[in-house]
Amino acid sequence: MSKLATALAGIPRGVRRVVSRRPRLLLGSTVTLGSTLVLGLVLAGCAGSGRHPGAGSSVPATDSTAPSGVGTTPPAPCKQWSCVPEQPVQLGGGYSVRLWASAAPTAAPTADRSTPVLQLLHDGRHRQWWVGRAGFGWSAKLDCLAAGGAVPAHCVVLAEAGSHAGSAEVVTLRSGALASSPQASVSFDGGRPMAADLDHDGWLDVLGTENDYQPNYATGHNYWATYRFAEGSLYRTGCALRRTLAQPPPPDRLLTGDCPAIYTN
Repeated sequence: MSKLATALAGIPRGVRRVVSRRPRLLLGSTVTLGSTLVLGLVLAGCAGSGRHPGAGSSVPATDSTAPSGVGTTPPAPCKQWSCVPEQPVQLGGGYSVRLWASAAPTAAPTADRSTPVLQLLHDGRHRQWWVGRAGFGWSAKLDCLAAGGAVPAHCVVLAEAGSHAGSAEVVTLRSGALASSPQASVSFDGGRPMAADLDHDGWLDVLGTENDYQPNYATGHNYWATYRFAEGSLYRTGCALRRTLAQPPPPDRLLTGDCPAIYTN
């Protein structure tokens, strides 16, 4: 029995299949490798398979890229949609954040997949990219509050998300990085929402418009809905009938009235 066959005999069947195929993928079927080299290649391949995308690469909407080293500026995740930076918003402690706006959509359908992108800076240097979960990157708006007391610096990313839909996501600066969670995101069916500290606790809350679809969206009733941000999540506190889309002005406090039950066909 050859040395290679002897080495393979002691390897479990599943691993043996990988070992026996690796030389053909790398060097061709006519090359004979010693068992030591074969196993070394397998271990190297397994070690390399767990790598994660580097900062600035395209990442899932539920994640953000890790802070980069000083002096490095990776490409913006929205580069493919010709995004451009807006003016930085100061957060305190040398940190600032700026929204990158994607180009307005054209006939290309891929533009609809662009979500809001934030860039965290420290002393004017790049620290991190953050990619939103929802909303159009070409219609986003950013509202922020600097750190105050026990409340860290944070922002609300507001965006349209369809012909009459919108989204809001709270992003917090903690330990030198932007962080958010699915519980800090909410959607509306009345266009881009707004952000304001409605209960004066130092945290931005969210308010927007919802529709009861009775009998359909076009002729249904619109309601103001307010969401309080607390303990890392947005909680709906209540609603109030919005008789017209133009007036009256938005609520200046958290609502407590009943919200409509939504039924759609």
